[in-house]
Amino acid sequence: MNNEELINFGTCGYLGLEKHPHILEKSRNLLDRYGSHFSISRTYVKASYQDELENLISKIFDNHPVITFTSTSVAHQSVIGTIIQPSDLIILDQQVHYSVQYPCQFAKLQGTMVKMIRHNNMEMLEEFIKRGYNQYDKIWYMADGVYSMYGDLPHKTELLYLLEKYPKLHLYFDDAHGVGWTGVNGCGSVFEHFKHSERVILMSTLAKGFGCIGGIAVFNDAEMHRKVNIYGGILAYTHPLSPSNVGAAIGSAELLLSDKIHTFQKELKDSMEYLNVKLEELNLTNTSSSETPIYFIGTGSVKVAQNLVQRVLADGLYVNTATFPVVPNDKTGLRFTLTRHNTKEHIDQLVDSIGRNFHIAVDEENEDLEKIYKTFNLPFKGKKTLKPAESENIFVENYNSINEVDSQLWDSLFKDNGNYSHNGLRCIEEIFSNNEKVEENWGFHYLIIKDENNEILLATFFTSALCKDDMFALENISRKIEKQREEEPYYLCSKTLTMGSLFTEGEHLYVKGEHSLINETFNQFFIEIEKLKKATDSTVVILRDFQSHFQFNECFENEGFVKVSMPNTNIIKNPKWETTNDLMELIKSRKKRDNIKQYAIRHLDKFDIKIKNQITDEEAIQYFDLFTNVKKANYSFNFFSYPKKMAKILSQYDEWEFIEISLKENDQVVAVVFGYIGDDHYSPLIVGLDYDYIDTHHIYKQAMFQMVKRGNDLNKKNTYLGLTADFEKQKYLALTVPIWAYMKVDETYNLELIDAYSNI
Repeated sequence: MNNEELINFGTCGYLGLEKHPHILEKSRNLLDRYGSHFSISRTYVKASYQDELENLISKIFDNHPVITFTSTSVAHQSVIGTIIQPSDLIILDQQVHYSVQYPCQFAKLQGTMVKMIRHNNMEMLEEFIKRGYNQYDKIWYMADGVYSMYGDLPHKTELLYLLEKYPKLHLYFDDAHGVGWTGVNGCGSVFEHFKHSERVILMSTLAKGFGCIGGIAVFNDAEMHRKVNIYGGILAYTHPLSPSNVGAAIGSAELLLSDKIHTFQKELKDSMEYLNVKLEELNLTNTSSSETPIYFIGTGSVKVAQNLVQRVLADGLYVNTATFPVVPNDKTGLRFTLTRHNTKEHIDQLVDSIGRNFHIAVDEENEDLEKIYKTFNLPFKGKKTLKPAESENIFVENYNSINEVDSQLWDSLFKDNGNYSHNGLRCIEEIFSNNEKVEENWGFHYLIIKDENNEILLATFFTSALCKDDMFALENISRKIEKQREEEPYYLCSKTLTMGSLFTEGEHLYVKGEHSLINETFNQFFIEIEKLKKATDSTVVILRDFQSHFQFNECFENEGFVKVSMPNTNIIKNPKWETTNDLMELIKSRKKRDNIKQYAIRHLDKFDIKIKNQITDEEAIQYFDLFTNVKKANYSFNFFSYPKKMAKILSQYDEWEFIEISLKENDQVVAVVFGYIGDDHYSPLIVGLDYDYIDTHHIYKQAMFQMVKRGNDLNKKNTYLGLTADFEKQKYLALTVPIWAYMKVDETYNLELIDAYSNI
């Protein structure tokens, strides 16, 4: 790499067979005899050497029937696509390999139910089995034989118990990382445990322990083997392994069936024992199983992992990082593998490099060493390395209510950004306090960082609340999840610490970007976030409403935050107009002008428009019900509904007003806009609609026109039209601005479930 030769601790060729003379000789023999490729589908002709290979591999697996494929991914697509029926239930382990999860997405399309359990959670697995037992013909649990990131193992004893207890249960293992280096003739530990049950399928690869290429399916049930062999979907339509690849695999299988396998396995296991002892002496954050040749040293944050890996690479050793979404944001780490290629001298170099550089990386990145150990549930025996911010230069102020913050100070920073001026936040705190529902009670946290001269370097506020994890998901996904929430109201919800709130929109973070203490300021900022996260028992952190040009993007990502897209925001830089004709002249697109004329201006005489600051209790209920109609219909930004007292409380604050739109024909209120009036801006943030009049009277388009008109009438510089509905807002010359959030999660399970909904 970079013209430097490195010792390889990244390959999965655990037995180091890639250049074994016997394998290379067999490969050359078939290459010379049959050429580079056998270009006939196995539907028509199956080459004799393919049978030879499968017979040899069958011997490795105690004479069970075997099918070979061009890759393990193709093997999974073929087998899952053939054996799984719409009447079956698939239960995926959270960390089962993506090559297993991918064909399960297609199984969903044929009607198969697919669920996911937390990693290795046997109680959750049994609960899912019980729930679906009378509903499905077969229940398939799909897991890895050795998990590729942390090198941990499935709970084989518990799974064997469940297999015996529930006759409908079938097990499907991807043992790609477990075959070759362990088990009789390299069959792996999973096969030895489950080879006697006909309700188990073992999938593996030739590309790791065998030192060649290709996928393997091992069947305990002869009928399943027959089905896949004849009707194996993608198997019938893909070309077979090339002669040279099959020759290499035959040579590898012969080695595994010979006495040499004992020597190979012992050499690797001796190296594993040696490395395990060395790592134990270092007392690092090694989370791996001592039984596998896959190792993971937890670093917590991305920045520590990157620092450490670069240092180890500089020492001439190739290792990898494991980062989100494969692992949670705060569980990033250094991942490496051990093979027969690696000598004890290599291991000594690796251990010495990691041992030296781990603490340097933690120290340089100003990280808390004790926190890293706690993150991975490991005992901490060292000294804390957390560097506090320069206390003589930086001063932190934390508050739990806007009433504790100086109003002039706060408004000097935020009064022109949406509805979170000092008084605006007093209103929001009142709305989201003392409510019956847990999701309607928010914690408020204000953070201000100053220098020694009392100059503000950074300021923001956070809310802690129960939030929907699919908040940023596609609308069709949230609709599906909401169906589940009809039975489980808090399904896929997490306690979330959010910069800003779900009642505000805009730039929630003030930063003195050019200040000489900006690096120290951000270090302290992230420390304060961690403190708040812990104090509020939050498992998700979202820093939101950043535009594409945000200059500290790399700083956030180095802290383990992942950049995710939010719905766009829309802003009108108000050009002053007196009449609707003036407005039409400003809009250059004829199509947009015609649309506004046809659906908004043309119907103006049908409506009474009233601007109200004070409303009655009856009106407050009516307005809230209209808002609820929109909330139930719109999932593009999915959040819990606001408290019912919202409209009434808003009417008690001078900054808020209501645009009431009613029909002249019957005085029926059909739409309402909740608008916040700032010194130089107008923010119509909430819309309520009567959907009985959406098509007949085009009331959404009328409400949009009235929002724009009100901002113009108030003579404000900007009208913030908020998130979503970009197309309608662009008609009025709104500038559509892409918005981003930065997210960090403790655990990826909920996100993976949400991702799975995209293919239901």
